[in-house]
Amino acid sequence: AQAAQDCLPWHLYGSPMDALPEAGAVYPRTVFPLPEGVPAGWKGIEKEYGPNSKSAGRVYCRYYSLDGKYKHVCTLKQVIKTDCEDKGIDWEPVWDEYQRILKEREAREAELRTAERESRGQLAGDRREAAVKKFHDRFGALVGPVVFCFAGWTTRWTYQPNCSQVRVEYIDPNGQSFLLLKDLECLFQTQLDNGTGDYLEKLIRDAKALADSEVFAQGSKKARETGGVYEAVGTEAVADGGGEGRVLSPEDREALAAKRQSRGRRAASSHSKRARLVLDTEGLEQTGWAALGSPDDEKQAIVYFRRFLGERGFKSDVELLLLNGVAAEQKYARRLRGVYYRMGELVAGQPCYQKLLHSQKRGGKVGCDSIYLTWNGGHMKWEVTTALRETRPVVACSAALGEVGPVSKAAGPWQVQDGNGDFFEDAGLTIVEAGVE
Repeated sequence: AQAAQDCLPWHLYGSPMDALPEAGAVYPRTVFPLPEGVPAGWKGIEKEYGPNSKSAGRVYCRYYSLDGKYKHVCTLKQVIKTDCEDKGIDWEPVWDEYQRILKEREAREAELRTAERESRGQLAGDRREAAVKKFHDRFGALVGPVVFCFAGWTTRWTYQPNCSQVRVEYIDPNGQSFLLLKDLECLFQTQLDNGTGDYLEKLIRDAKALADSEVFAQGSKKARETGGVYEAVGTEAVADGGGEGRVLSPEDREALAAKRQSRGRRAASSHSKRARLVLDTEGLEQTGWAALGSPDDEKQAIVYFRRFLGERGFKSDVELLLLNGVAAEQKYARRLRGVYYRMGELVAGQPCYQKLLHSQKRGGKVGCDSIYLTWNGGHMKWEVTTALRETRPVVACSAALGEVGPVSKAAGPWQVQDGNGDFFEDAGLTIVEAGVE
């Protein structure tokens, strides 16, 4: 299978193991010391590809022994092997120890992130379901008209033209936004469990007394009628019979976007280090069925790519995924949307997928984009990235999972980057497995 994969062009934009330059960095840049577990006496040097290279604008790293004996070593695995062979010792135990240290560090970082998320009520897996059930047992399930009437809260309806649906967003008095009522139930139960939820009994009781489904439904109707964003404070809207509320003007929406970006920057400090994303928004133009403009185009793309891969020696049931539904206003919607095939090797112990391209300008040839669906074991989530390395740019990511699962069943809503390092939820993004016909 590996030999068959080598027949497929890796992608059309450069080596997948290259990194993108970090903001403010000056290259060439020395990397020293190297990570724990790598033998002493080595350094790395990061360099940028030249302007005439097909990988221009990207960064690569090579390793050098400090005594000058070895130069231009490509990977840390090769560093360990070379160093051990030079010393006359078996390199595999040293490599295994490095892998152990790496996994332990990732596990420690994952534990810290999990503890931080749980303190904010962001539970996963069985613990999340248990918290939601406990909340339901006491209060019943939250519904839109009730949350709409929480004192001091604002509800915002946003019409999404790409899928003709309206997204509902609930915003607490501190500006924290919730798209999923389950997230809110989980947070409330966490507050009750840690002794900070005494206010919830009255908040929910008063909101249930005010709740009016007809007034709540007017929000979605007004967002559709205006083709934009409508928001209202529920307690005021119910008192006025649905008249209170406002349609956000373009200026209001710009101010809202700026506010979201500010929140995103504040939240970024709790994320792991990510390389800066430098990505063309258009990529290689996809035309005809390859643009995936309709369900029929999607079916044709899957059939075409599966037949192409089969002709290159892949199994007839090679796993294909379809990523679609990204909001048209998302900056990288075109780069994300597409058919992804499962690569021959695991990455971080899980399947990895790469986006396929069909180019009419290149004589109808098939290639691969530098866009990957891969697992992040530290954050316990699936990511769309532009590189396969520990520190990598992330274009989109799923919600955190309690355990590893198929990417097609990854928890949502997905978050998509806006190009400035901030991530915003996209409820329409879906990933489905393409069956074999």
